Amino acid sequence: MSRLGTQMRRGLHGAAVAAAVAIALLPVAAASPAAATGQLPEYSVKAAFLHHFAQFVEWPRRLAAEPPTLTIGVLGDDPFGALLDEAVLGKAVGGRSLVVRRVARAEEAARCDILFISTSEAARLPEILAGLGGAPVLTVGEADRFARRGGMIGFFFEDGRVRLEVNVKAAEAAGLRVSSKLLSVARLVKQGSEEGRAK
Repeated sequence: MSRLGTQMRRGLHGAAVAAAVAIALLPVAAASPAAATGQLPEYSVKAAFLHHFAQFVEWPRRLAAEPPTLTIGVLGDDPFGALLDEAVLGKAVGGRSLVVRRVARAEEAARCDILFISTSEAARLPEILAGLGGAPVLTVGEADRFARRGGMIGFFFEDGRVRLEVNVKAAEAAGLRVSSKLLSVARLVKQGSEEGRAK
């Protein structure tokens, strides 16, 4: 790669890091209209995070050519409405266009690259994770203790902001590598743990 190409790539990565940090600092109007307060709606922030996760996770190399799309799946009741579709519209990561799919079954979920597991599925989270069978799918959710129950990235609220808990071992077990840049704005947790380590 040329020096210019390397500099451009570093510049784009730096911009992505800055965007992720900015998202992490955004005040959120949880489950309420935001126009009056100037705060972003909760699911606008979460949709933005899902979009940016694709830039901070490394998936295993495939033997065949990479598919032309990178799929973000939503399993269970969809809290985003059109927000997630709008967040990824026209976006691409590594030359792959981002698309959103609503999925209902484990075999569909296993074909996603990023899978948001709705709170409606919290009771059957162990079943869903087992159904993925170790597929390289980044699992994201907002149910209580999501990352501590085996999910990879869990959303939680702290000081009026959406924060992240990351279960690095769960990601590594599926062959995924989470960038240290993303980990720097997250709380690291272990499966079954009650206390995390804030970064």
